[in-house]
Amino acid sequence: MTRDEIDQIIREIFGDLFDLPPNLITSQTSPDTLLEWDSLAHVRLIAAIEEQIGVTISADHQVEMLNVELIGDILYDLKSQSA
Repeated sequence: MTRDEIDQIIREIFGDLFDLPPNLITSQTSPDTLLEWDSLAHVRLIAAIEEQIGVTISADHQVEMLNVELIGDILYDLKSQSA
């Protein structure tokens, strides 16, 4: 899975979860810029990512997922390791 494919999936998940058009989701979208991204939304986000991308995200990685770019970085690394 390429990084572009991962980024597209992330945008789709964010769009569905936060009811946003994908073009409003940037690499710097974070809990600081998106009020709806609270702790419960983060749990839902992790669950959706794990289901859509087919990875298990450790608790350590979950707390590092502080913006869209970091989420993409972590997911790309996880997918690369499992390939």
